Amino acid sequence: MGGSNEHIVFAAKNMIANITGMICDGAKPSCALKIASSVSTATLSAVMAMENEVVSSLEGIIDEDIDQTIRNMALIGNSGMQETDRMVLDIMTKK
Repeated sequence: MGGSNEHIVFAAKNMIANITGMICDGAKPSCALKIASSVSTATLSAVMAMENEVVSSLEGIIDEDIDQTIRNMALIGNSGMQETDRMVLDIMTKK
């Protein structure tokens, strides 16, 4: 889209803010829906960034520094989701 490095950072922050609530419940056909949502979010985030719109560091896990924002997201994925993973498995096995 011809944006600057700052626009790329804005787009990444917008996307991370938007999709961090998405959980994985195993590889199945619903993954295609999640991929479509992610692609749509990436596009929306880029458009917002090109308009100099960005989710601020006052919101959720977003930090002023993009590297810290990514580390925050990784913490959720690596550590924070352990209990969620157990709960999702529990729900799936009891159906």
